[in-house]
Amino acid sequence: MSIGNNILLVDDHPMVATAIKMVLAKSTLVNEVQAVASQKEALQFLKNNNVALAILDIELEDSDGFSLYKRAVSGGFTGKVLFLSAKQDKHIIRTAAKLGAQGFVNKAESLEDISSAVEMILRGYTFFPQDHLVACEKDIDELLTERELAVMNYLLQGLSNKDIGEKLFISNKTVSTYKAKIFEKLEVDSIISLAKLVKDRAVF
Repeated sequence: MSIGNNILLVDDHPMVATAIKMVLAKSTLVNEVQAVASQKEALQFLKNNNVALAILDIELEDSDGFSLYKRAVSGGFTGKVLFLSAKQDKHIIRTAAKLGAQGFVNKAESLEDISSAVEMILRGYTFFPQDHLVACEKDIDELLTERELAVMNYLLQGLSNKDIGEKLFISNKTVSTYKAKIFEKLEVDSIISLAKLVKDRAVF
């Protein structure tokens, strides 16, 4: 019985789209793959259908994958996203991650990489190039101060605000302030999502 993971593929290269659809059809995690070539078609499809994963080419003729994703989210899309690009620029990969994407694949790689990425994402994991992990480590180091990094480490160890305050000789209120800043800067809303972020990015 199908587990019902419907996928939307947005790519304006027909041969590429056909090849990706063929390889994804072999996956037991995939129910149906709908391919469209434009932002307008994509937004319309997402509006009218339940899509578990959107696979978006970043270099579209009438838009770009990042703008399309932002518009889709604004329109109510809550599914996962995998970005594709013919380029493997670190800036592009960072942008994809910061937008909340679950993965990025270079289109120059094999179709099996795209299939692997889709299966991992549908299973709840992320899929990014290895050098992305280093980039994300630098991002967090740049975003957080030394004191915020210290508070984050203690939070990940399961310490309470009171315990962290005692270790760092600061008040509970100050710990709460640091915690709020960490959540805001890293765009997370709980210790669980913070831990997942750190685990996914292999920062510590």
